[in-house]
Amino acid sequence: MQNEQQTEFELVENQKEIQQAEWCFQFFDNEPVVFAYAKSETESSNLVIELRPVSDDVLTFTQNGMIFKIFPREISEESKQLRDQQNANQNQEAAQ
Repeated sequence: MQNEQQTEFELVENQKEIQQAEWCFQFFDNEPVVFAYAKSETESSNLVIELRPVSDDVLTFTQNGMIFKIFPREISEESKQLRDQQNANQNQEAAQ
């Protein structure tokens, strides 16, 4: 049995830009927690989060004792196999 990973994208039409935005994280249906907000009263810029592939780069969110972390680590054998399979599939599709 193969472990297939699927990604779904939804195109949203008529998106309205938020002039004074704040960015939040949320666990389940708990109250959203603001972790960043617009620097200007007239417009918001993009929020860019960059994590480098080094051992101590981590982004942590906490709420009510729950911790959500995003971090890099050495690639696992399972991920290597999945990557190789996806690359092979893309190469087959490109060749057709």
